[in-house]
Amino acid sequence: MDLTTARHLSASGDPVTHAVALQAVPSLAPALRQLERILDTFRTVNSGNKDVVSDSRMQQLEWVAGELALALPLGLTETAGDSLADLLAPEAVHAYLLYGRGGYLRTAPIVATDPTSYDTSERIRIFCLERIAEQARIPFETPDLPPWGLRPTVSPLMADRITKHLEEEARQWTEVDRPDVIVRGLAMWGVMRDALPRLGELESMLVDNLVLTATTRTITLYRQPQGGHRGKTPEPEIIDLSIDTGHRLVDWLDRRNRLILRLHGGVPRQLWLSCWHPNTGVPIDRRGISRWYKGVADDVQIKQDAENVSEDDLVPTRWETMRRTLLAQRQATESAT
Repeated sequence: MDLTTARHLSASGDPVTHAVALQAVPSLAPALRQLERILDTFRTVNSGNKDVVSDSRMQQLEWVAGELALALPLGLTETAGDSLADLLAPEAVHAYLLYGRGGYLRTAPIVATDPTSYDTSERIRIFCLERIAEQARIPFETPDLPPWGLRPTVSPLMADRITKHLEEEARQWTEVDRPDVIVRGLAMWGVMRDALPRLGELESMLVDNLVLTATTRTITLYRQPQGGHRGKTPEPEIIDLSIDTGHRLVDWLDRRNRLILRLHGGVPRQLWLSCWHPNTGVPIDRRGISRWYKGVADDVQIKQDAENVSEDDLVPTRWETMRRTLLAQRQATESAT
């Protein structure tokens, strides 16, 4: 069987996204018309009450609906297109999950050589199918859920290489002339290694969360509830910081104070600010942090390649992959003591 990913094409011949997949299927089947009406209901709730249907949940529902539109012409069951009830029947759902698991429903090229979805993706598919069936008041037989799984991590040595790269970059400048982005990067990476925050947790850090004295170096981190705990109030966690991280944060706070002098209006409370014109002094969001980290990881990989360093893994360009790597390393160390 050919493992080429399934792609519906627009009139121009370009691949379409999941968001428009329902409209991309010629002679829309009754099942998909009914599905679109259910999506409209979710969209209405999302626009008025995000506590009931959040933006991320809406995105997942649109994604699953788009995949169903792509899967139907591939062949689910003989009657899957006749009604939404037929589309959500056990045999059709089983075939849909097989297509999704095998990578046939991807609408964008991927770098990975194995197109198979992670178990987490299948759990999201099943959860969304349940919500769609519930909204449509259609009986639904929930398939067996795969176990929770995390994306694989890489060697913890990668973190040491990033630390070394940042320190070497800093040493090219005197402390007075060192660019703000380097000072911020050293402090941010120190907090990463000490506290292991997710991007959203890093983004929301405030200056008031820091305690830096001669004898105390801590940061209060509000862990964002994950999995089945989503929606609950984040719990504060006070984390001790290393001496090096404490010094780097002092340096960053000094630079931060200079950056906010350029602002007009209120003074931001966020710890991490942008260092680039025209947004200098404006709080940096998770996308900005992610772009900064990816740039650093790419620089480290280029250096590794130039030096012909033997390695089993590439330097991870996703913050979360590196965070999980460090978390796994910490858990292994703690279990061994």
